[in-house]
Amino acid sequence: MLTITDLSAGYGKLVVLHNVSLSIAPAQLTAILGPNGSGKSTLMKSILGLTRVFGGSIQTEDTELVGVPTENISQHGIAYVPQRNNVFTAMTIRENLLLALRKSPKAESLGALEEVYRLFPILSGRQSQNAGQLSGGERQMLAIAIAWLSRPRVMLLDEPTAGLSPLLVTEVLRTLKEFTAQGMTVVLVEQNARSALQWCDHVFVVREGELAFQGSAEACRADEETLKSYLGVSVGKGIWANRQ
Repeated sequence: MLTITDLSAGYGKLVVLHNVSLSIAPAQLTAILGPNGSGKSTLMKSILGLTRVFGGSIQTEDTELVGVPTENISQHGIAYVPQRNNVFTAMTIRENLLLALRKSPKAESLGALEEVYRLFPILSGRQSQNAGQLSGGERQMLAIAIAWLSRPRVMLLDEPTAGLSPLLVTEVLRTLKEFTAQGMTVVLVEQNARSALQWCDHVFVVREGELAFQGSAEACRADEETLKSYLGVSVGKGIWANRQ
């Protein structure tokens, strides 16, 4: 779904990523993990046209994305959920959702709203509540719902579980996993490596602007060196509890 080849990118004259190559498979939940400052957010921002690309290629279904203006990225079936400032806080939940559906016929919009409330029951009973009054987890759910309404082929998320309670972390990741069952490709940048590794299908670990690991989540969970050295996860008996 996304193929990145020999990508070098950064900001101004600073090169953050160095010749990174990877392929993101369709209909999978993929996590980009790594310590702070490793370059994982720069990798995602490069897909969105928010960095300076010094060399390399970013393609989706044979379409080159390098050079495509950020405001046109969505035309290629890509939706982005930033970590902050991702909803209109002065508007109600329903108004935020309807804004995302403004180009859809009325009947189609109503059907889409019903589907949103099924996927995100936490939003259903609070349709008239201003988004600014929501908790961090509720606001994140609303932002993900808005992105889902565009029916993207690829959804990119920056730290979707940051600052959330363990219960809401599970709820967010479960919802994203459900998207992949619908055929959507989901890619998230995460600091919460332990939770991400319990739900994702594939993992890329970035360190100092280079790939330190790529493979299945199962392989990453079994790689003690990667867990300890790159992800700061302490390995112990029972660490990977069954998903609830």
